[in-house]
Amino acid sequence: MPLVKPPLATVSPGEPVTAQGWNALIEGLSTLYDAVIALGGESLDVAVAEGTNVLSNAIVVAEPLGNGQPVRALPPFGPRTTHLLVGLTDGPWRIHIGLDGFNGETREVTLPHPGALEVGLTRAGVVVPDLFSVGARNALDQLRALGIDADLLLDTTGREISRAALPAESVDSPILFQLPAAGAVVPTGTGRVKLVVASALRRDPVVTMPSLIGLTLREAQEVLDRLGLRVGESTVRG
Repeated sequence: MPLVKPPLATVSPGEPVTAQGWNALIEGLSTLYDAVIALGGESLDVAVAEGTNVLSNAIVVAEPLGNGQPVRALPPFGPRTTHLLVGLTDGPWRIHIGLDGFNGETREVTLPHPGALEVGLTRAGVVVPDLFSVGARNALDQLRALGIDADLLLDTTGREISRAALPAESVDSPILFQLPAAGAVVPTGTGRVKLVVASALRRDPVVTMPSLIGLTLREAQEVLDRLGLRVGESTVRG
């Protein structure tokens, strides 16, 4: 409730306090007490975790099931590992707990509450693994096992590579970039990740060039034909 300053009478030394002035003092004290009581003296510790991992970034808000305003908790600080709700009144409250990438939770408690309120959050999807330097085939298998689809597979030249029929030369090409990054949470079954792999190295066949000195042009052409080569521009000198 808002605290309103009442009109207060002043008296000179030796003058008695009138009934009206005394009643104004009593009314002011009563209003002060009501305001302080409305602030609430109860507190509540809320422990938020994923398994044994404390989630200090979670948002914890207490909603009164009656008159009053919602109260947001202080996050863990110093040696504390719990979120602290202060200024609560006795009675029923609804506690909302949320964090990006996790399914939200709600708890109803009645204050005073014995001990800390413990809340476990679950992931709202799957965590994208770190695929940097992993071979393309291995990376695709890891994503498939997690229910994540490789939305786009490109090499460093911008050429799209088939994910369904990965070319043999790209099977072991390492992943150089992924989006979203490792550690991000994507929806199970509908999550998509874009990958960029190193361009596959292609080795062109080579032949050892034989000596053609002393051969006629026709003889030289026959030798080169057998090697899969051809004569380019030639010059005849007398």
